[in-house]
Amino acid sequence: MKLYTYSHCPFCSRVTYVAGKLGIKLEEVVLDYDDTETPTKLIGKKMVPILEKDDGTVMSESNDIISLFIELAGANEAIKPTEGAIEWQGGSFAPLLQIGLPRWPLLGLKEFKTESSRIAWEDKKQTTDLNFVQLIEDTANIVLQVNEFLIGTEKQLNISNGKTSLSLVDSAIYYSILRGLYCEPTITWPEQLNLWMNYQALESGVPLVK
Repeated sequence: MKLYTYSHCPFCSRVTYVAGKLGIKLEEVVLDYDDTETPTKLIGKKMVPILEKDDGTVMSESNDIISLFIELAGANEAIKPTEGAIEWQGGSFAPLLQIGLPRWPLLGLKEFKTESSRIAWEDKKQTTDLNFVQLIEDTANIVLQVNEFLIGTEKQLNISNGKTSLSLVDSAIYYSILRGLYCEPTITWPEQLNLWMNYQALESGVPLVK
């Protein structure tokens, strides 16, 4: 099976995380961010992740792809996330975007390897409220808020020795979003949360974004 992704994308990385945890082999293809032709040809619009199965059929919703992987692996895992994970996710995107949007294109990620892809990203993602220059200038204040967010997240996950009782699907949500914050080195990671994140990176084969 072939999976079309972006390296920074949390919805893509939760799919590759689940695949890695379940031992499902994928051919991962990281698209250029300004490549509209490939996804449009596959599913009619610019969107990732896209799973191209061995029979040539395609799927484009991360939750559906994850459900398929759990079924294929015969895993005794919940398919739906808990309400706690969904609620946490709702509050996580503001800090993620404030940190990630201006920084991800500068990391050498495959989707941003061309100048045209970086320009397309800026044209698509930059807004009055999310001005890239202003976000960088306000790094110190944003990082303080992110640090508090991470402290609360560690408490919520009740981590002990880098381990949690989270389901696979919930773990995928937390990991896929938190990994994107590692691009800012001044963020202070709570010890147990950082330990858990690094364990997940090793066990899933999905690296932190830095």
